[in-house]
Amino acid sequence: MTYLAPVSTPLPTSFTTPLAASPVSPPVAAPAAPRVVTERREDERYRRVLATGKLMLDDCEMFCFVRDLSVGGAKIETLTVPMIGQRLTFEMRGLGPCFARVVWNRGFLVGLAFDEPQDLAKVADRGTRQGYCARAPRFATNRLAQLRVAGATVAIELIDLSAGGARLRGAGVLKVDTAACLILDGIAPRAGYIRWARDGDVGFKFTPILDLPTLMQILT
Repeated sequence: MTYLAPVSTPLPTSFTTPLAASPVSPPVAAPAAPRVVTERREDERYRRVLATGKLMLDDCEMFCFVRDLSVGGAKIETLTVPMIGQRLTFEMRGLGPCFARVVWNRGFLVGLAFDEPQDLAKVADRGTRQGYCARAPRFATNRLAQLRVAGATVAIELIDLSAGGARLRGAGVLKVDTAACLILDGIAPRAGYIRWARDGDVGFKFTPILDLPTLMQILT
């Protein structure tokens, strides 16, 4: 039996020449996550506040504390709790009056949703923009009080009231910037001065402004 010796056959050049390295593509960055949700949350984030507010419901004026505030709504505290779904008018310093509806209530806490987004920059504005000065809401009152001026005490009528001041009737002729003291039953005398005088009424400015418990005590 005849055995054939193995013949060494050269491989084709295409098999023996090393293949050129394929160019490596730079890593593709993952698409950036959309910021829509984040930005929306930023717009809806509540500002922690503690301020007085006023509600108008069925021609009835009500006092409230504003606890939280956003462009779309507010969390308030009030002794007269409106029902869910009720529509009302809301007002506070630098905001409103604006229309809102009650979306939840829990105890004396109430959640409001504004009909239209509100500009929160106005809430912190204290008159820095030309032609604009934020004012605290004023509450109509029907109370008798006394005003002490230059050692004399006169009986007056308290027409309306805010944390910063009051409108008084029956005080007589008083000069602007005259120091005075307002005396109301149930609270300590409050110092201040005459801010304006016209048509038989005077504006009284509290110094310092009323704290929230005192204001609530006067109005309730």
